[in-house]
Amino acid sequence: MQRAEYIATRPEIAKKVIAGEIKPAEAIRQIKRERIEKEVPEPTGKYRVIYADPPWSYGNSMPDYATDQRDHYPVMAMSDICALPVREWAEDDAVLFLWVTSPILEESFQVIRAWGFKYKSSFVWDKVLHNMGHYNSVRHEFLLICTRGSCQPDVRKLFDSVQSIERTEHSKKPEEFYDIIETIYPNGERIEMFARQPRKGWKAYGNQS
Repeated sequence: MQRAEYIATRPEIAKKVIAGEIKPAEAIRQIKRERIEKEVPEPTGKYRVIYADPPWSYGNSMPDYATDQRDHYPVMAMSDICALPVREWAEDDAVLFLWVTSPILEESFQVIRAWGFKYKSSFVWDKVLHNMGHYNSVRHEFLLICTRGSCQPDVRKLFDSVQSIERTEHSKKPEEFYDIIETIYPNGERIEMFARQPRKGWKAYGNQS
């Protein structure tokens, strides 16, 4: 389906594009976001291990012809991420593994607190390959470890806090981090929020799973 035809499926949004109120690229993002929100059911049950890679919104403006993270997946405002009822999904003693990039690091602690967790430690993913940044050449991402109640690892194996694994497609996280989590937390129910695909032993919550 061509861009114009896709926008035409939502006449009220198409009118805004014609009137110059929003750009075509933003109109497509809005349509995709609304369709996905209707299709994704919320999790049921309680989970001891929560793994999350939120679709952070960075607030940067790009030309209409350029692509950014919103073209790969619908982003969420910080307030909407905080409002997710993760407190209700988590067991009293639970652990949260939260993916965060450097620009959003400070704000991410709002999410940690809103979801009922406390920051404990972190992994650094050294992506080997570089991405352009505003202040430096970016080649890393953080996986924050946060707990609720008492939830230290079941298995006392200490993995290196810096994992050097070459990045692949946009936003895709390495399989090795699943292995780390499953090794040190073999017990309890697990859920991956904003999952790209199902994984054995995990419940998946997300529009790409």
